[in-house]
Amino acid sequence: MIAPVSGLWRLRVAAFIATVAAIVVAVPAQPAFAHNALRSSDPADGTSLATSPTSLSMTFRETPNAALAQVAVVDAAGVSLTVGAPAGAGTTLTQALRAVSAAGPVTVTYRVVSTDGHPVQGKLGFTVTAAPASTSSPVPPSSPATATAVPASSSPPASTAATTKASSSGPSAIALVGGLVAGLVVVGVAVAFLPRRRKP
Repeated sequence: MIAPVSGLWRLRVAAFIATVAAIVVAVPAQPAFAHNALRSSDPADGTSLATSPTSLSMTFRETPNAALAQVAVVDAAGVSLTVGAPAGAGTTLTQALRAVSAAGPVTVTYRVVSTDGHPVQGKLGFTVTAAPASTSSPVPPSSPATATAVPASSSPPASTAATTKASSSGPSAIALVGGLVAGLVVVGVAVAFLPRRRKP
C-alpha cells in the first residue's frame, strides 16, 4: 500500500517542477515576442517648455519604418506644427517642427509600423509656456502718401492761391494802365496838332 502512494507523490512533484520550469523559461522570453512600443521622446511627455522646440524625436523598442510613419503635432490654437515628413535613424524617429502660434498645450499623435509589420500608435503631449512674439506686417510706403495726398488735393497750395489772387486782380490793373496810356496818347496828339492850327 505504501508503494502506490509513494509513486503518486513522485509524479505530483515531477509535474510541479515541470510547471515551474516552464513558467521560469516563458517569462523572460515574453519581451522578445512583444510588439514595438515607444520608449522615450524629446520633449518628454508631460514636460513644460519656455520656448517652442524645433523638432520632436521619438525612440521605439524596434526600428520603425520611416516611410510609413505618420506624426501629427498641433498647438493650442489648432495649428499644425509639422514641417515635412519624419526622418528615421535606427530606432529614433525625428519630426521637424515650426514655432507654436499660441502658448499652451501641444498634442502629438503618431502611428508607426514596426519591422514585424504590426502598427503601433499612441499619443503624447507637452506645454509651451511662452507666447511667440507678434510679427505685425509693416505699413506699405504708399499708404501715408495716399493719405496725405487727399487733403493736399482738396486745398490748393500757396503759389496757386497767389496766382489765382493775382489773376483776379489782374484785369482791373490792366484796364487802369490801358486807360492812362490812352489818355496820354490823346493828350500827346492834341498837343502835337494844336500848334499847327495856330500858325495860319
